[in-house]
Amino acid sequence: MFAQSPPEIEDPSIVEINKLPPRATIFNFESKNLAINDNPEHTQYYQSLNGIWKFNWVRNPDDRPLDFFEPNFNDSSWDDFHVPANWEINGYGVPIYLNHPYEFSYHPEPPTIPDGHNPVGSYRKSFTIPEKWKNRRIVIHFGAVKSAFFIWVNGEKVGYSQGSKLPAEFDITEFISIGKNSVALQVYRWSDGSYLECQDFWRISGIERDVYLSAEPKIRIADFWAKTPLDPQFNNGELSLEIDLFNDSITDEKITVHTELFKANGRRVLNRTDRIWIKANSPLGFNYKNTIRNVDVWTAETPNLYKLNITLKKGYKVISSISEEIGFRTIEVVGGQLLVN
Repeated sequence: MFAQSPPEIEDPSIVEINKLPPRATIFNFESKNLAINDNPEHTQYYQSLNGIWKFNWVRNPDDRPLDFFEPNFNDSSWDDFHVPANWEINGYGVPIYLNHPYEFSYHPEPPTIPDGHNPVGSYRKSFTIPEKWKNRRIVIHFGAVKSAFFIWVNGEKVGYSQGSKLPAEFDITEFISIGKNSVALQVYRWSDGSYLECQDFWRISGIERDVYLSAEPKIRIADFWAKTPLDPQFNNGELSLEIDLFNDSITDEKITVHTELFKANGRRVLNRTDRIWIKANSPLGFNYKNTIRNVDVWTAETPNLYKLNITLKKGYKVISSISEEIGFRTIEVVGGQLLVN
């Protein structure tokens, strides 16, 4: 089965379908030690989908396969393609370098892409969900896909995304089951977003960054934002922390939020505990400020960083833990000059 291009790729009012909201790059670890080490590959709730995928490439979107996402589709004649990688670097199409002209049309008519000239890559891969992931939220993460793509899981359409250099995440919990599953992508080289992405770089396509699955706890850290300016004397750091939580369970829960901040030498300079109630099936956001005395400031010459750890507990049991490095600095414009600290 073959057909014309889907309307979404030429509709500026549609840039995503069922995609999760953007957030800080975090991973909900099951222990504080794992979070401090900050390597998702060491946790049992991470699964990389990098590696070999089955792959089909066509120059004309009218020739793309339509039923390829079905679990029983026979892809034995398809090529093996290593993800992440660009098509053009691997012999599928031609890499193009331009600055401001549009590479897909001499006479552009935004937001349309010329008929018959928009290569499409179709991908398929099988994966296994372990038993220990049961009752957790399963998210699939794409670090970057250029230019636009649709995703199916086990034959069911999950969503759509544009934004070639931004991560795209989808909640696929309702589409998967314990055991063997399949994921399929159809990626378009150009979309209406390509008009905005006409910049001074190589025009290449495909799944460009890591792909992985994560199994998140029912109560989790959904996002956070750390603001870290210095005080007016440039001696102390003013940590302003915003934390967004979410409770996917069916009951209200009482939890503790434990926040710590460590210097590069391991010395703890902040140790704070907050006890909160979070309602069932609901988000909860809270924020607070702390002054860090005699802070080691960040500069280009001395890029001092602190390790921030946020851990959720229910009783004595760790539910989730994240860690990120942060630096303290003040950037301002004074008298027409850009000043740091």
